[in-house]
Amino acid sequence: MIKVVEVISDTNIGGAGVLLLNRLEVTDKKIFDETVVLPKGSKLIERLKKLGIRVIEFDGCKDRSFDIFAVPKLCTILKKLKPDILNAHGALSGRIAALMIGVPVKIYTRHCVYPIKKIYKLGAVRLLNGFVNRILSDRIIAVADSAKQNLVDMGISKNRISVIINGAQDLTKYDENARALVRKSLGIPQNATVVTICARLEKCKDHLTFLNAAALICKKTDAYRFLIIGGGSLASTLSTLVKHLSIENKVIFTGFVNDVSPYMNITDVNVNCSVGTETSSLALSEGMSLGIPAVASDYGGNPYMVKNGQNGYIYPQRNAYELSKSILALEDKELYKAMSTNAKERFFTELNAKSMTRKTEALYKSLLNSKSVRL
Repeated sequence: MIKVVEVISDTNIGGAGVLLLNRLEVTDKKIFDETVVLPKGSKLIERLKKLGIRVIEFDGCKDRSFDIFAVPKLCTILKKLKPDILNAHGALSGRIAALMIGVPVKIYTRHCVYPIKKIYKLGAVRLLNGFVNRILSDRIIAVADSAKQNLVDMGISKNRISVIINGAQDLTKYDENARALVRKSLGIPQNATVVTICARLEKCKDHLTFLNAAALICKKTDAYRFLIIGGGSLASTLSTLVKHLSIENKVIFTGFVNDVSPYMNITDVNVNCSVGTETSSLALSEGMSLGIPAVASDYGGNPYMVKNGQNGYIYPQRNAYELSKSILALEDKELYKAMSTNAKERFFTELNAKSMTRKTEALYKSLLNSKSVRL
């Protein structure tokens, strides 16, 4: 058995946590013995235990990559577990602890894309950052090409980075009666076109553009309803904006939900408006599993996932007019049908959890072999 420890600092369930859950659900448990180490009280714990995954909680690293006081605690945990591989999901403290106790293979998974700070444009800083990451990580997994480029721009050698695209679980497709019941429960007319955005209610997800585009569409037609899935700090602000735009009867806020299946099953167009952090959106992948065309901003990894004109459209970020135009273009039934078919093919070809997991497992084995560790 190959013993793997995954260290994640998330206390809530975000993209990194969902990715980890998706992978662990289909991991080959005959070969990989997985343990997840995470902060006490994390909302991921219950879901991990349902999958039968060993969980170790500790005090520290709550939503922080680096916590100096957590390092000795992690060292103690790792000494006891004696893993062959440590995969740190951002968690710098986990990588430092792994180096200190001599874990054979140390991996860092990069889940986000951030604007590069000016300091990283200095040659000396880039060299130092590259050197530190060579010591702390045998390999870095970037969950999108944009994340890889982000790392390279910070001074990390591209040869040390493996791109493994996020993979989602395919959603169960509801029958017509089940979809009708969901629409009825939300007060959505059966013939209305449903446009959905599934993202945290935070500035980087740019719900402002989504709502401005909704207002433009509502001025032209009454045939659309807009579904906002997720919770966050901007909930009150966005609710006020909806009233200001006079579209409160056309927009539905679901808040945070554990299962997006009912809402995705009534979705006709899946939207991603991100202007920050986006790599490979799990919400876009989940929608594609049901054959839902996407309209996404040109930020980060979105253009890789959504091939413009094939399985959806890419629009210039923060441009509400172009977003509304792309949504309305999907009224063409033949075009919609073709894009729906392409969306499903895109998902089952690459953007699914099994594909992601098999590639990750192959990387794990390859790195262990390179270290001459007996499998």
